[in-house]
Amino acid sequence: MNTFNLKETTALLHSYGFKCDTKKVSHWIIEGNIKSIENGEAFEVLEEEVYRFIEVYRWEGTAFEEGIDDQTKIERLLEKVMDLKKQIVKLQEDKAELEDQLGIMPF
Repeated sequence: MNTFNLKETTALLHSYGFKCDTKKVSHWIIEGNIKSIENGEAFEVLEEEVYRFIEVYRWEGTAFEEGIDDQTKIERLLEKVMDLKKQIVKLQEDKAELEDQLGIMPF
């Protein structure tokens, strides 16, 4: 069972693409988002707690977030579908523009 200090926890979160500093990580710890063991004035965070936080944070704001009701899940899924449809239209426009620039005739 590995434990990390504040700097090590921040570095691990950076390795997973989190844009945070030790102040932000400290804030998450104080808020209880990342559970820690107090060791005097320092924080010790269990390795599995960092991974738990990463997993929870990964799904936050999506239809797969823990603890949300079915109505919220449906709304978020419908929102995602609309976003994807917009992306498809944009990609089709980009494709047509590139084909035009290259002189490629559509099939």
